[in-house]
Amino acid sequence: MCPLLRGNSLLAAEHIDAGYGPVQVLFDVNLHVAAGELVGICGPNGVGKSTLMRVLSGLSAPSAGTVRLDDLDITRTPAARRPALGMTTVVGQLAFGSLTVAENLRLHGYAVRGGRAAVAEALDGVYAVFPRLYQRRHQPAAYLSGGERQMLVLAKALVQRPRLLLIDELSLGLAPVVVGGLLELVRSLGQLGVAALVVEQSVNVAISLVDRIYFMEKGTVVAEHRSADLAEQPELVQSLLLGGHSVAGAVA
Repeated sequence: MCPLLRGNSLLAAEHIDAGYGPVQVLFDVNLHVAAGELVGICGPNGVGKSTLMRVLSGLSAPSAGTVRLDDLDITRTPAARRPALGMTTVVGQLAFGSLTVAENLRLHGYAVRGGRAAVAEALDGVYAVFPRLYQRRHQPAAYLSGGERQMLVLAKALVQRPRLLLIDELSLGLAPVVVGGLLELVRSLGQLGVAALVVEQSVNVAISLVDRIYFMEKGTVVAEHRSADLAEQPELVQSLLLGGHSVAGAVA
């Protein structure tokens, strides 16, 4: 399973078990993301995708296993300290509705070293990537459309100058035309060297966005495939969605 990439992993999760109280949700989960790589996690509701993201982001502690960022063991590192290490989490369309776009962005400059000048430089960079947000910078976030709010969430993450983004449900509740624009933005981040691990309910969206996809079932990773291979084999995608990982194989 991609041995060439494993030796150069930015993020590596190894043998992760996790759950809530006595209920175990994740069972021996393993995955990796290389620097600048876009990777997806797919699977039906209830298979543990969000629990895995909570573990990777530091919001939940695993009962077993290790999470590494650039070979640094961050398994027990609090979530609030991870942006300074280069990992930022993007969840839904969360923003402070009463604050303007610019105020929301400045709030996320706490992890930027170098004081106000460095934060201002980071904001200029974000506005260059998201010109629509620059146009809306004086408007309260509550007045933004769904797509604009998702842009704002991504922009807030970029203010912190991450090397790795953890994105949970990028396309949830958004119109297809909006999703298409967001996909282009995430791809452009990959071209800038920002890696991303994306939980995505739509396999078609994931295939169009990421380099590789992990498929989860019953709390564990059951298959791993290159998106290019999946795009050419719709029957393989159908098999995976129906739980046919035993005949689907994995990345060589």
